[in-house]
Amino acid sequence: MRRPVGPGGAGTPTPRAPQPSAAPAARAPKPASPSHAEKAAKPVKAAKPAKVSRAERKALKKQSQASGRTPQPVAGTSARVEAVGSRVQGIRRPAAASSRPAEAVASPARKEPRRPARRLTKAQQEAAEAKQKLKAAVKARKAFERDEVRRFTAHMRRRRIMWASIAGSLAAILIFVGVGVFTPVLALQTITVEGAARVPADQIIAALQPQINKPLPLVDMGAVRKAVEAQPLVKSYSTVAVPPHTLVIKIVERSPIGYLLSDGDLIMVDPAGVVLEHATERTPGIPVITVEGASAQSKGFTAAVDVITSLPSALAGQLDEVIANTTDDVTLILTGGARVFWGGPENAAMKNRVLSQLLAVNPVGSVSEYDVSSPKTAVVR
Repeated sequence: MRRPVGPGGAGTPTPRAPQPSAAPAARAPKPASPSHAEKAAKPVKAAKPAKVSRAERKALKKQSQASGRTPQPVAGTSARVEAVGSRVQGIRRPAAASSRPAEAVASPARKEPRRPARRLTKAQQEAAEAKQKLKAAVKARKAFERDEVRRFTAHMRRRRIMWASIAGSLAAILIFVGVGVFTPVLALQTITVEGAARVPADQIIAALQPQINKPLPLVDMGAVRKAVEAQPLVKSYSTVAVPPHTLVIKIVERSPIGYLLSDGDLIMVDPAGVVLEHATERTPGIPVITVEGASAQSKGFTAAVDVITSLPSALAGQLDEVIANTTDDVTLILTGGARVFWGGPENAAMKNRVLSQLLAVNPVGSVSEYDVSSPKTAVVR
């Protein structure tokens, strides 16, 4: 009997059941082996779909980008796609995937899965870690060497900075001096005299006219000193150069202490005995000093000056005359004619305190004499 070709159909004879053998009933019969028809009835595995090449996928992608529509298969691939679709129809799919069109299965626009990263072996990992550690160690070593070099050369840097600053300062000074001396940038053009009340400032400025147009650093200070000392009323002076073109002369004038009466002429003098002026009339508030010989060189003049300078301003304004025949016999005559027997210039502070109290209790006009030569036993007459 010939074997059937292909799966069993209508014309295929049904295999006969095996006849019972005469074996004893106690032995169980062997299971019948599956027939060829039953083997043929099993589902056939579907063939794998044909792969679309990379060039075809790129062509479809460019076409879709240019037209903005769904990419169509490139010519020559339709037959292959249809063959793939016909083979895929016999494959059993899940319910969620059965609704998708067949074209989506063969869509060339689907991305290929990324290749997994190549895993390094243990030896390669150890080599990479050793390389990183070596790199970090080299970097740390270079940083340490830089720090050590900076630490050991710090004194050299400080020395260079010091010398550079000194050289810069000297250069700046030389430039300033050169500009001031050899250029008209700091030429003298204006002379100003300050503090002159009795001193004729015009005479000082006229005496310094030859110094005009000279650089301020080259102005002759000797000529300035001569011009100022020619004025007897000047006690002291100072000069201030105000760049770029001004010289200021500050004067301290002598203060008059009193008048010396000589042959009916009033001579104004200062505490040093310097003659300030000759006058015919007295200035209020400046007393007449009567001493032996009407000379500032006498001892009585020195004692009179000491007493006048020790008086408070309120009491000094009431002085009319000071008589000092000797150093221990000084008499003050107040405005109104009252006399004050002062004695010597010692204990001036205590005498001033006692005299102020006596004037408060016995004002001028009520008494004619105040004796404070012995301040502990003051007498009023």
